Amino acid sequence: MKKFDIRRVAMGLTAYAIERQHSYERHQPEGAPLWAEQRRLWTDAILQGMARLDGLEPDPKLMEQFDRELEQARGCYFTVPATQQMQKDTIRELRRFVATLEATGDDRRRQVNVVRELLEDMSLHPHWWNGKNNSIDLARDEADRTLVRMTAQMPIRFTYIALGGDAGPHWTSGFASGSVTDEEAVKKTTVYQEAIRKYPEVAEWPALCTVHAGRGLSTALGTVDASDFDLEIMNRIGDRFLYERGVRWLGGPYQMAVQTTGQKAVQYPFLQGSRPLTAGDLDVQERTGTENGWITFCLDVLACEEAVFGRQLSCEEDDSYIQAYTSYNEHTGQVDDTLDVVVRSPGGDEWFSCTLTDETRESLKRKMDIFCVALYGEHLPEPPAQRRNGPATFQTGPTM
Repeated sequence: MKKFDIRRVAMGLTAYAIERQHSYERHQPEGAPLWAEQRRLWTDAILQGMARLDGLEPDPKLMEQFDRELEQARGCYFTVPATQQMQKDTIRELRRFVATLEATGDDRRRQVNVVRELLEDMSLHPHWWNGKNNSIDLARDEADRTLVRMTAQMPIRFTYIALGGDAGPHWTSGFASGSVTDEEAVKKTTVYQEAIRKYPEVAEWPALCTVHAGRGLSTALGTVDASDFDLEIMNRIGDRFLYERGVRWLGGPYQMAVQTTGQKAVQYPFLQGSRPLTAGDLDVQERTGTENGWITFCLDVLACEEAVFGRQLSCEEDDSYIQAYTSYNEHTGQVDDTLDVVVRSPGGDEWFSCTLTDETRESLKRKMDIFCVALYGEHLPEPPAQRRNGPATFQTGPTM
C-alpha cells in the first residue's frame, strides 16, 4: 500500500487552520470546545492515525510546527491561502485515509468521523476550501457513506419508529436504541420527545415500530443496544439505513396509539438575560393548535437576544432562526408562565425555555385576544367562572 503523504497533509491542514483563524467563525454551540481547538484535535488525530496505519510512530514535530505557524499568523494582517493543488492533495489523502480505515475491518468509525467533521467544517469555509474543484463534496459524502456501511456491520440492536402515519398531518420517524415494542417505551425515546416538542397540539400519535439488528444477525443473541453514536449515524441517513447490507429485521411491526394527554413536558435548558421579556418584545404570529383547554401560539421575538436570553441564539451564517411558543389556558384565563424557544437550523432544532413575568403574561394575553379577534372574529375563550359572572374585564373588539 502506498504510504500517506503525511507532511503534505500537515501543510494543508495548517494552512486551512490559519485561514479559518483569519476569517468568519461558525456559530459556537454552548458548552462546546472552540472551533479552533477542535480543528487542532482533528488535525492531530488524523496525522497520528495516518502514521500508525503506515507502521510509523507519530512525529510530534508536525503539531509543534502547526502551533508555531498559527501563533505567528496571529500577528499578520493577511495570510497566503493554500493553493488549489494543496487543497486537492490534502483532500485526496483524507479520502485515502477513510478508505484505508474501513478496509482494516475494525471499528474505526471514530477516526472516520473525525475526518467527516473536518470536511464538514471545510465545506462551510466562506471563501476557499468549499470550492467545487477540489473534490471536497465527494470526500464528505464518501465519509458519510463509510460511516453508514460500517455501522450496518456492527452487532447492534435498534428500533425504527414511525409516528403519525396516514392520520397526519404531522409525521416523523427515527431510530431508537434496543427493542421498543410498547407505548411506555416509545414515550422514552428521543424520536417521540422531539415529536411532542415540535407538535405540542397533537394529543395522540399512531406509532409503528420494527426491531432490527446489524451485521446480518437474525436473532438478538450476541447483539448490544445501539449507542448514541450509532443512532447519530443512522438518523443522518434516515429510513434508508434499513436497506443497508447487514441490517436484518428481528420483530414487528408493533402498532399502537401513544397518548400525550396529561404527559409532563420535557424540561428545556433555561435562559435568562439581563432583563425580563416584555409583551412588546413578542409579536403573535400564529395560533398553532388547541388541546385540553390550552391554546398554543407561535410568537416572533423582536428583542435583542443577548438582552432577554443571555446569549445570541440565531445566526445568519448558519441559517438559523428562532421561534417562540406559549399557551393560553381557557380554564384559568391566564397565559402560561413559560416561553418555549426553539432554534431552527439545517442541522436540527434546539429547545430552550424562559420565564414570563405576571405583567408580561397579562399584556401578552391582550395581544393574543386582539390577534384572535382580527383573524378569527372571536375573543379568547373566557374561564367558566367569568362566563357565569358576566363579560370579560377587557374588550378588544366585537364578539361573535
